[in-house]
Amino acid sequence: MEQAIRNLIKSNGTPFYLFDEKGFIDNYRKLEGIFKAIYPNYQLSYSYKTNYTPFVCQLVRSLGGYAEVVSDMEYTLAKKLGYDNKQIVYNGPSKGEEMFDHLEHQGILNIDSLDEAKRIISYVKGHPDRNYTVGIRINMHVGGDFISRFGLVPESKELQETVSLIKETVNLNLIGLHCHISRSRGVEAWTKRTEIMLKAADDYIDGVPAYISLGSGMYADMPEFLKQQFGGDTVPTYEDYADCTIQPFADHYKDVENQPILFTEPGTTVVARYLSFVTKVLSVKEVRGRYIANMDGDYHNLGEICTMKKLPVTVLSGGKEQHTYTNMDIMGFTCLEQDVLYPGFEQSIAEGDILVFDNVGGYSIVSKPQFIKPQSAMYVLRTNGEVEQIMRAETFDDVFNKFSFKF
Repeated sequence: MEQAIRNLIKSNGTPFYLFDEKGFIDNYRKLEGIFKAIYPNYQLSYSYKTNYTPFVCQLVRSLGGYAEVVSDMEYTLAKKLGYDNKQIVYNGPSKGEEMFDHLEHQGILNIDSLDEAKRIISYVKGHPDRNYTVGIRINMHVGGDFISRFGLVPESKELQETVSLIKETVNLNLIGLHCHISRSRGVEAWTKRTEIMLKAADDYIDGVPAYISLGSGMYADMPEFLKQQFGGDTVPTYEDYADCTIQPFADHYKDVENQPILFTEPGTTVVARYLSFVTKVLSVKEVRGRYIANMDGDYHNLGEICTMKKLPVTVLSGGKEQHTYTNMDIMGFTCLEQDVLYPGFEQSIAEGDILVFDNVGGYSIVSKPQFIKPQSAMYVLRTNGEVEQIMRAETFDDVFNKFSFKF
């Protein structure tokens, strides 16, 4: 990996992203293998919003994964990559007009609200010669200090009305349920969500559901440095999640001939560790007793995680004499005081050094704004050791072609 990075720096400069294809594949197969060993009808559905790099999404497709999308843009990408609608799961609270195309092609679609249900029912009634299927997103509280805004609450008036309206519509069938909970990654939370979803399936689905989606929010394999910040040995493994989630599901439907598909919708779980960001130290300075290293990348390049945890980082010497600073802040190129890539850095460093930040695959490239500087290029280290570009760096024209210059 280091040699690939140095070769890219020599030929293309910095900053850039580097994706580890082999690491991604190995992790994907490990997760899928553990879950399918308990419940063969398990199906991974990859969260596009986490990292919609087409190379990554196509890699998921080649491994047999479905596409989980939450917008017309993501839906269009999945179709462009060759996905059949039956392998696309359309979720989210703000679906566009493409959801009707998805319905027409028998895709998997989960209703988020009563108003959305009414929109779909109005469309369906306008096409009485065709039959349609939908699922419903279940809202739940499984811990944490926030109220999720997504889905419909079990036993609520809104959910009861939604189910009734669907069942009253002759050519519309309720065949599945979905949930997706953020910020609740522990075993207890996953045990509770599994119990809630199995009960909801028994309460609201006539017969055996075609599918149940338990969403995402699992810890992944991660570097030990990062794992310790999340609780060390208390961080659940894939086997732990299988015991509290996949096994109860298998037990619940053990006597059913046509067992439902069990979805999870991982994003960071499968992709986070396998993207690195490579950035150069432009200057080192001291301001009122505070030591600062200024980089040619910014904190958006790393994703939200760098605002909550310290990411694993490797220093590649640029050849100048290094010094060890006490409590140095690694800062980005933006004119924002909060642009901190790594607070309290205590390794040896010098102007011209390269910092390689790992575990930036989730919510980084999809959240990077065209602010001050455009997006960086991305490369992949292939399983055969070759390096290929999978995203070019954005240019001035990419940013400004959408604006009018007719003054």
